[in-house]
Amino acid sequence: MVAIIGVFSLFASIGFIAMLMSPVHQTIESAAVTVAIYGGFAVGYAGLSIARKFWLIPVWALLQAVAFALVANIFRAGIIEDRKELEQQLSVLGLCAIVAIVVGYIAFINFVRREGSRYFRIQTEIELAREIHRSLVPTFERKLAGYEIFGASIPSGEVGGDLVDIAESSNEWIVYIADISGHGVASGVLMAMLKTSIRSGLGATSSLGGLLEGVHRTLYPLKMPNMFATAAFLQLRPGSKTVTYSLAGHPALMRYCSQKRAIVEYASQNLPLGILPQQQFASDRLECEPGDVLLLLTDGFSEVFDANAAELGMEPIKSAFLKAAERPLSEIFEHLRNVSLSFGKQDDDQTILLVRCTVENTSTAVSF
Repeated sequence: MVAIIGVFSLFASIGFIAMLMSPVHQTIESAAVTVAIYGGFAVGYAGLSIARKFWLIPVWALLQAVAFALVANIFRAGIIEDRKELEQQLSVLGLCAIVAIVVGYIAFINFVRREGSRYFRIQTEIELAREIHRSLVPTFERKLAGYEIFGASIPSGEVGGDLVDIAESSNEWIVYIADISGHGVASGVLMAMLKTSIRSGLGATSSLGGLLEGVHRTLYPLKMPNMFATAAFLQLRPGSKTVTYSLAGHPALMRYCSQKRAIVEYASQNLPLGILPQQQFASDRLECEPGDVLLLLTDGFSEVFDANAAELGMEPIKSAFLKAAERPLSEIFEHLRNVSLSFGKQDDDQTILLVRCTVENTSTAVSF
């Protein structure tokens, strides 16, 4: 409302100035209508520009010209011949122009002050949320007993809803990745609750299915009805090549088999977290060989679109993974991200979890 007053007053002053430039006699009615046309149509131009309806601006300009023509026909007036009367009209119009300019100036100052305060407050809150997200989802790279692990998450906005984490429990490691539905602060809050729930439930059960069931029971009553989370968990034991995995509605687990130089996929066995009030979660096992690499990622990598609205899809990601699988894990991540970004703009969070089975460092776990 303050901005509207400012725009109206500024252009109303132009109406007064236009009348100052003419010696034609002005009545209160004609002056008021003229000022209303200048100010009112200016507000209309501003509204059309903000709404990005630029094609309506010529129509609006035509309507303004018609309005001026009607005013000229309705308020027919002659030239003021008396000098004192002319000076009086000029003085009144000049004073009105000054008042309109001052009102417009005050309105714009208040608008800038109010919006500036709100902008800096929002920016401060966004920066705080960004820092919280960074602390909750840091990039990590670990070398443990028999495994190398890398995790990273790049949000599409200020606050992401994806999660990648590594935690130790009972001489084993749980590494997982999760994707909260939606974007922004709501997803970020649910992501934080998900991480807390997982960390709290690690010691309660030794099975991935039990862990997921506990997390689901905690999360379900706290989330909004339209929200859910896909997740994928890997359970690693020091010196063991057996990996237990459980996928809850998440994109398939991809495994690079170093001996065959091929990609094997393991599909999700469960519904996403938060779909039904009561859910059970199954898990399976796979045997890794030295040099095998396990890849879990969120759909932000594949759901990018080019200028023709064509989607990248998973096949180029799988091909890129196959070519880069023997590189260091951080380089695999960069390679896959470059493939995605070279195809189209990132519209969703891009999160990755990479685990390589190694034959070195299989004695004891390295503290993290």
